[in-house]
Amino acid sequence: MGYVGKKPTAAPLTASDVTDGIISNAKLAQDVISAETALTSAPADTDEFLLSDAGTLKRIDYSLIKSDPTHVLLSTTTVSSAVAEVDITSNIDSTYSHYKIMMTNVLSSTDGANLQLRFFQGGTVDTGSIYDHAYDRLRNSSTTASISTGTDASFIGISDSLDSQSSGGLNGTVELFNPADTSHNTMVKFSHVHQRNSDTLASFRGGGRIDEATAVDGVRFFMSSGNISGGTFKLYGVN
Repeated sequence: MGYVGKKPTAAPLTASDVTDGIISNAKLAQDVISAETALTSAPADTDEFLLSDAGTLKRIDYSLIKSDPTHVLLSTTTVSSAVAEVDITSNIDSTYSHYKIMMTNVLSSTDGANLQLRFFQGGTVDTGSIYDHAYDRLRNSSTTASISTGTDASFIGISDSLDSQSSGGLNGTVELFNPADTSHNTMVKFSHVHQRNSDTLASFRGGGRIDEATAVDGVRFFMSSGNISGGTFKLYGVN
């Protein structure tokens, strides 16, 4: 027999009426935050986070809070056994106008060798007499700086008289400017410290260029004699 008149109102559901654990993720609507699915890669710019803004819950796109690094690591070259040269021929292009190469514990196989640099153009290293450089050096054994220069040389000089002792090494940076520019010479700036073959500490700073308005797409590091016997070279793009 049906109800006559107004149907009785059911009593409101309370928390005590629901058994613990009875409601599963499958029973929830898709817009309920359940953390059932894990994100396995970096969020997309439009992925959203929840935050409390003075007690009010709000959502915010990842693009508004993600970090924007000034230095982007592009490659790492590690020398664990002696090599004649270290070539960095990938990732140097028009993506960045400024690149930085971090050199750590770079070792020479022979005492008194000089670390030098050449450029690649169109995938081929340029060995012509078209490089200029200038740098100054300070030594802890002297209060006077000395200067080295090179004009129309076949390389850019970065440092001189490296010590072959494994406890020594060279540490510093080489910065590369506008390598893809075909209207201006590509230039580098460098600074570093290293142990000299006289067992003294030396500090260098200087710069160089290739006297050609041609795009540069790589760099080569090598010693004036002997090999590079150790070290790490990290290439960064600078925003």
